[in-house]
Amino acid sequence: DPVFSQVNVSNLTPYGFNYTFLPLLFGGHFTKQPLVMQVYTPAGDTKTDRPLIIYLHTGNFFPFPGNGSCGGALNDSSNVEFATRLAKMGYVVAVADYRLGWNPFSTSELTRRFTLINGAYRGVQDVRSCIRHFRKNVAVDGNDYGIDPNKIVVWGQGTGGYLSLATAYLDKFSEIYTTADPNKFKI
Repeated sequence: DPVFSQVNVSNLTPYGFNYTFLPLLFGGHFTKQPLVMQVYTPAGDTKTDRPLIIYLHTGNFFPFPGNGSCGGALNDSSNVEFATRLAKMGYVVAVADYRLGWNPFSTSELTRRFTLINGAYRGVQDVRSCIRHFRKNVAVDGNDYGIDPNKIVVWGQGTGGYLSLATAYLDKFSEIYTTADPNKFKI
């Protein structure tokens, strides 16, 4: 149930930087991209040990509207609604972006599969960067966001849900190949 009637929403805030694959699809080069988020906090809250929810948007690892989805950005109405409701319940919510990019236009199924799985792995790296950002800020900056660094959970919608699950289960790239069927992911 809502405990707070209002929420504060931060400006776009970087939680890290990394190189994006997306410009290669259009004849460009790898470029350094800021990884950004918007943080929703309960307005007037004085507690400093709130649970943090990192919320990830959908979008098929491709920019909206080219992704064929009804969303794919931080300000999607569903992201804003979820984050606002959760912050009113007393959670701190970071709606976080992640790097996009794979090659859905390739005529080679193997290329599409390879670039998609790499896009997912880049997303997992970005989610882990976001978690590290919050843990570092709590330890270094005196708990700027009012969170408990031991109470962080990752949620998502669509592609964001896939990333939250993959982040929980993949610690190393080599784990992708350690399945019951060792030929499952071989090209």
